[in-house]
Amino acid sequence: MRTVRIYWLPLQFPCGPDSDCCGPVGQSEDDVRALKETIERELGCKVETRNILEEQDMKDSLPIGHLIGSFGPMCLPILTVDDEIVSLGSPTPELAVSALRPKIGAKEE
Repeated sequence: MRTVRIYWLPLQFPCGPDSDCCGPVGQSEDDVRALKETIERELGCKVETRNILEEQDMKDSLPIGHLIGSFGPMCLPILTVDDEIVSLGSPTPELAVSALRPKIGAKEE
């Protein structure tokens, strides 16, 4: 079975939640959970979530670290299939499924 990983950053407000200078970065746990559940349901594959702030989640993910270092938190979430990067940025669950489907080999209904 193929494994999809979602690398994500918990939602943060760098300048404070009511700041006018910049908005939030990262993803809410609800958004990540919805993305995970949609991918599992639509593609029937195993999905793991990796919080990039947790060292144990990132210990074997050097290419992901390089992407984040190059593009910053706006490239998150990052979706991979068996360590192949498939998507950067915040796709809707439907767009994520469309991007992942060819790599998973799941048939469209």
